[in-house]
Amino acid sequence: MGTGGRRVAVGVAVGVLVGVLGGCASGGSGETKGAAAAASSTATSGAGGTSGASAAATATATATAPAAAATAGTAGASAPADAGAAGGGSAAPVPPPVAATPGADLEAVLLDDKVVGQVLPDAKAMTGWDEEKRKVDTADHATTCTAAAPCTGKPLSGSVRFSSGDLVTRFIVDTLPSRDAARDRLKETYASYPVGPFQKVDAPGLGSESQAFVGPLAGGDGVSIVVRSGTVVASVTTEGGPVDVAGARRFAVMLVKRIEQAQSGKAPDAGLGPA
Repeated sequence: MGTGGRRVAVGVAVGVLVGVLGGCASGGSGETKGAAAAASSTATSGAGGTSGASAAATATATATAPAAAATAGTAGASAPADAGAAGGGSAAPVPPPVAATPGADLEAVLLDDKVVGQVLPDAKAMTGWDEEKRKVDTADHATTCTAAAPCTGKPLSGSVRFSSGDLVTRFIVDTLPSRDAARDRLKETYASYPVGPFQKVDAPGLGSESQAFVGPLAGGDGVSIVVRSGTVVASVTTEGGPVDVAGARRFAVMLVKRIEQAQSGKAPDAGLGPA
């Protein structure tokens, strides 16, 4: 083959590789990667030894890049959670560090009041805190769910309040029939924190998406962290002591872990551990 023929062959091979590698970067499926390997072989045989080897090396380097980026993203997502305790003062129990930040976006729905009741932290999970009020009802709050009158197959709302001295922590869980419905509910919840009285504050992300707010609550200025975890929207508020975003976030990490456990078909048992 003459010089002109080899240039044409190289141009065609490179064009094929660019098209195939574009599919690898966007989809990353086994079928696409196989096509990339086949394209590398074609480039080697059709364009000549040296030019074909260069094209194959380029293909290998390019195909490896998305995998490396994905690995880096996973490592960042598993960074340890912030340290700190909710509230302040000597009466407050100090929870131990939480190992990792959950981040799944699961499709499982939690439309059984028994499961929602298990998702809400209990005395074992909140060591050193006193439970004051617990309730699970329908999303419209028209029906309180009980053992005699259970609620299943419908969106639900659950809440529980704990105290330790002057400190108060509240957990609220709203279960939706789909992730799209949960996204809509999250927007509504965000909108319920008016700009001015409440300020958005930076905090590492939780669940599928989240936002932390600081502003006036029932017991004075406090922290509220709103989270969507797949089909569930939840919030954690802490008040009654110094504003502590990191401390509130620790409770939110625990709640999201319990939600994800339930979504995976496991009995929720994530907790803060001993004080």
